[in-house]
Amino acid sequence: MHKKNNILLISNFMSWCVCLIPLILIFSNSIADIIVVCASLFFIFISLKNNDWFWLRESWVKICLLIYFWLIVTSFFAYNEELALSRSVSWIRFIIFSASLQFFFLKKQKNINKLIFCTLIALIYVNIEMFIEKFTGYSLYNDLRVALFESPKFAGGPDRLSGPFKDAPKSGIYLAYFIFPVILGVLQILKNRFSYIPIIISSFFILNVYLIYESGHRASMISIFISIMAFIVYFFWKKKKIIFIGFSIFCISLFSYYLNSDIKKKENVFNKTITEVKNYNNSAYGALSLTALKMFKQNPIFGIGLKNYRVACEKDEFLSEGHKGTGYGVSPWKGHYNQGLQKYYEGTCSSHPHNLYLTLLAETGLLGFLFFISFIIVLCKKIIENKKIVSNQIIVLGIIITLIPKLIPMMPALNFFSNWNAICFWFLIGWLLSFYSKENLKKKL
Repeated sequence: MHKKNNILLISNFMSWCVCLIPLILIFSNSIADIIVVCASLFFIFISLKNNDWFWLRESWVKICLLIYFWLIVTSFFAYNEELALSRSVSWIRFIIFSASLQFFFLKKQKNINKLIFCTLIALIYVNIEMFIEKFTGYSLYNDLRVALFESPKFAGGPDRLSGPFKDAPKSGIYLAYFIFPVILGVLQILKNRFSYIPIIISSFFILNVYLIYESGHRASMISIFISIMAFIVYFFWKKKKIIFIGFSIFCISLFSYYLNSDIKKKENVFNKTITEVKNYNNSAYGALSLTALKMFKQNPIFGIGLKNYRVACEKDEFLSEGHKGTGYGVSPWKGHYNQGLQKYYEGTCSSHPHNLYLTLLAETGLLGFLFFISFIIVLCKKIIENKKIVSNQIIVLGIIITLIPKLIPMMPALNFFSNWNAICFWFLIGWLLSFYSKENLKKKL
């Protein structure tokens, strides 16, 4: 009995830690990653204790395990074997973590409710920090960290708001990751308790869209716009005229505000995006894409190895001509701004290609790419086969329309294999699938 109570105590503690991950991600990637590892290990322990390995029979888990073993295989053909292998071996934690959310930590509705409100608190905090920085130029957390630990001070830079994050783009990315699951989750929990909740939730959503715009991160702006469009299309398809008309008016108002907002900022964001799309091959993103395609063509089967883009892009065979001054030729590792390495022209080099699918092609080869496509197909099939869940649980719609922009081929993206981005992505995957595990259980019974 005492042992059972200890396990229950640890389980409750780990559940709280998991629910606090969105808040912890603001302050420390390392602590969030430690929680991911501990949650995964505890889930393995529970599976051993109960001799219940049902989750291993899930199609998406099988495919992700194939991806995992393929990452290890490709490591032996990488430019830097040690770097690739160290990243590949530890990647399994994300698979187990998502499974732990689906089959254990988010199995109970009360834990999902805890997660929604913990994430809401995190979003409110980020909102406050961004507003303070917008009007004062200072970040409370960053200034406190500098005062206490004498750390280097970070700033968002011109037309950027970093909020509590140490690097500017993450404020907009963070809001785009969590705003839809949170507002729809809160609406689902409280809609029948207080008549004014929809008005508050709508105002909070508008505020966050504004802050994503003010973050200055273009990919986040495009991402939230795509999510809003997906939301409108869904309710048009469901013939929910009031919601469809309401969000359509909101989009028109948002676009009108954008057209009449600060001209300088508007030109910086809008014109730069249009110019890059029109002249993609000659843009910084185009150069990174070209480098990634060169890597894939030279290593089509095994790729260059996980996290090896930063290493391989400095090799002579992957140099890209005519991209001086883009800001993407600087590599914090060695880079061709080193006069001794410049050769005839500079290579466009960065930590990753800034595109999910090109990262997969370059670093994991064709098989790694196809495995991931299979994972998306299995995920879509599960959603389509159980489409009633979206109607019954509107928060599921919020998670799905958040993930859609992350999986669009031409969308600029953070490194898929970086800790911060991976935790956010696989957290949403596990959260989404937790609703489908309940459906599977009903079918089983």
